[in-house]
Amino acid sequence: MTESESPRNPDRQYRIDRYSDEKNAEVLEDLRLGDHGYKFRMLEGLVMPPYITPDRYALSRAIETRTGDICFTSYPKSGSTWLSYVLLLITRNGEAPPEDTLRNCLQWVASSWPYPRSKEYLDRLESLRIFKSHMPYQMALGGVPAESSCRHIYIARNPKDVVVSYYHFESEKAWAGDFSGPWEHWFDMFLTGQVQRGDWFDHVLSWWEQRDAPNILFMKYEDLRKDFRGQLENLSTYLGYELSPAVMDLIEEKTSFRNMKSSDFSNLHEIEQLGEFFRKGKVGSWGDLFTTEQSNRFDRVCRERLAGTGLDFSFE
Repeated sequence: MTESESPRNPDRQYRIDRYSDEKNAEVLEDLRLGDHGYKFRMLEGLVMPPYITPDRYALSRAIETRTGDICFTSYPKSGSTWLSYVLLLITRNGEAPPEDTLRNCLQWVASSWPYPRSKEYLDRLESLRIFKSHMPYQMALGGVPAESSCRHIYIARNPKDVVVSYYHFESEKAWAGDFSGPWEHWFDMFLTGQVQRGDWFDHVLSWWEQRDAPNILFMKYEDLRKDFRGQLENLSTYLGYELSPAVMDLIEEKTSFRNMKSSDFSNLHEIEQLGEFFRKGKVGSWGDLFTTEQSNRFDRVCRERLAGTGLDFSFE
């Protein structure tokens, strides 16, 4: 059992070193460098982070999910960390595990960093297990989601806020090759699907098209921001939990942006280069970087790519 898989010891300070190819990429020869040093690897034709390795991806596809397991999925920077804490508290009646961190309560099977988990460790875990994923539907954890015994939840965020948040997240980070490109270049990379996780529209629509499956819940970040209590009730009902008003109040307070950013349980402080993981957490921050021309161009792409799908987003 590795340190990251062992029970948390309050007498030790657990830290996750910054990403490095030598420790975390597992297969070095298939790493690629794009413009401005952007580092990635290709898996099934999609741009992926170097720490999503072939062997771990294969394990994530082959893992046998159980009744009661939960898997939450999103395109990066779409509110999944917020959702993960909400889910954890729903399943624990509003109480977080003492002397632990949110990271240690989640299982990210496809990743070699910062959530390395072996098959033996995953098999030993008691139900229920909470899995994290950033995969499109066709690459999901455990095979075909609609045929899984697991409860899947997909959270989507308006793509204008995603592209801005993702730019800040990837810039000058080791796992992205210390990417140094300007905002204008990142904007073009995002719209052409050349960033890690690939095309945002393909990713989101792959799950949206499966939203009617009984074990798939599709939700939006903006709805969670606007009507947290209503979305919390929907989530708990979907997962089969009946929460008292007092517990709902507790969950709402603990998962507020302010508290998650300041709490050592949830702010991912133990992972090097993620000290500023929580940036703004609001709707409409895209206006900080978008020019008028970029906004108009992005709107045109959204209209074209989402036409006829029934999926829309609030951008303010």
